[in-house]
Amino acid sequence: MQKFLFFLFFSFMSIIYADVPLKAVDLSVSNHAIGQCLLEYEDPTANMTISEIRHLPSNAFIPLNKAVASHPFTGSAFWYRFKVENKENRPLSRLIVFEPAWLDSVNITVVSKDGQLQSEQGGNTYPYSKRSIDHYLINFRHLFEPGISTVFVQVKTRDPFIVSISIMKETSFLAEQVHTSLYIGLIYGGIAAMLLYNLFLFFGMKARYYAYYVLFLFAFFVMNASYNGYTFMYLFSNTPTVQNWAQSISIYFFSFTALLFARSFLNLEKYHYTLYIITTYLIYFIVGIAVLSAMFGGYRYHVILAIVFIMLISIYLFVMALYSLLGGNRSARFFLLGAVSGLVGACITALTVMSFIPYTYMTYKASDFGMYIDVILLSMSLADRMKITQEKKIIAEKEAKTDILTGLFNRRAYDKISKMEYKRILRHHRTLSVIMFDVDHFKQVNDTYGHDVGDIVLKSIAAITKGIIRDYDYAFRMGGDEFLLLLPETNEKKALHLAERIRRNIEHQKLEEDNKLFFTASFGIAQYIREDRSIESIARRADMALYQAKKAGRNRVEISASM
Repeated sequence: MQKFLFFLFFSFMSIIYADVPLKAVDLSVSNHAIGQCLLEYEDPTANMTISEIRHLPSNAFIPLNKAVASHPFTGSAFWYRFKVENKENRPLSRLIVFEPAWLDSVNITVVSKDGQLQSEQGGNTYPYSKRSIDHYLINFRHLFEPGISTVFVQVKTRDPFIVSISIMKETSFLAEQVHTSLYIGLIYGGIAAMLLYNLFLFFGMKARYYAYYVLFLFAFFVMNASYNGYTFMYLFSNTPTVQNWAQSISIYFFSFTALLFARSFLNLEKYHYTLYIITTYLIYFIVGIAVLSAMFGGYRYHVILAIVFIMLISIYLFVMALYSLLGGNRSARFFLLGAVSGLVGACITALTVMSFIPYTYMTYKASDFGMYIDVILLSMSLADRMKITQEKKIIAEKEAKTDILTGLFNRRAYDKISKMEYKRILRHHRTLSVIMFDVDHFKQVNDTYGHDVGDIVLKSIAAITKGIIRDYDYAFRMGGDEFLLLLPETNEKKALHLAERIRRNIEHQKLEEDNKLFFTASFGIAQYIREDRSIESIARRADMALYQAKKAGRNRVEISASM
């Protein structure tokens, strides 16, 4: 039944397109993507010879009617027939160029005006040396006789079936390639620079997601170079089988690294553990499919699954990034934009190479454009992630050095800052003073009014102190109601003036919770002398002066007697 329907369809199309005249390709000008001049015939057996093809009825070939031939994955061979016209009285050498670079087998036969046949073979299953000129695109040089010649082209490939044929002067083609090479160099150079930059960042910061991003960029570099034919040109010119498998394996490698980078960058293990498990299993699944399809399905199924999975993974990455962003992960902002551009580009290219949407240069290269945008946005995302990490680090360090109740430095910060200031004194022979003070009868405040009011008293004193000291002074809460001020570039006279200001402000402070509650503080001052071997020795003398202030009646300032 299927054969009968196919026969009816074929007969119907043959009647429609019978004897449709197509314009001959003019060899005097450059001809790009000559699909509108092509007649097409599908050979389901993929075994027909040129002799059999020539003996087919003229209406067996159907006009292509589009610039570029494209079909879903197929095991068929497709034959193309077109005419070329040499208007001169001498033979003309022209270059026949085929895109994309991954076509397995391209066989051409030129039938001259007098009936002579010349055949050549090439493609990705043949050694690179079969190409007429050293170029990543499949090409043949042919000397066309004067008049009209007929060209037959047979194309077979296990990869996505897209065929673009161009005929032009060799010099014109090479001139055009100068601009193409500049474009390729700019793009690859940018990616290489980004790769090295992030590699250096990884060595400097030791953040794992930088390593995964470098691996991701490298995978894209390899994938792009393999399916564009650069690896065949420079690495595997004598091993076409390796080149073919490199194309599909690199796609799996790219999918694998994309998942690794996303899992690490979005910190799924910490913030979205279920997604982390799903992504981990998906990574193992991709590796398993890559191995099993290669072992049991052969290259054709290996590359089909690779392209299908890159589409599915692009969708998964987009959903995962969106979920992370909605879950409050700020780092997912630029990652989501990058995932969108990569997803759209990958889907458009995949749908193009599988012939679900019309072929254009933009749709064919959409994955490249999407990935270039993705690379830029992911670099911005990494910079944003670094900024967030640094902000968190600064906040954490500040919290570690800050007293939660008063907002002053704590004892931990005192240990570090005091050592730093002491070294500065010794190095530059400068002066420094220490003020120690605490609240008078603070225990009675707690016992009478409760610890909540006691906390309010401490916060009030801290606010008064911060409002009076200079920017380069240090205020510490040493514990309980005990405070310490570290005053660089300050002698005892200046320290006395500052302590008196703080004391008076505390004395006149009234709590809103109870206007009857007044409180005072006592102060002790000590200035650095040569005998001091650390800030601690200065602080001990200031503490002794504080004891004298309390002994003398409290709410007063005393200076260390040894000064």
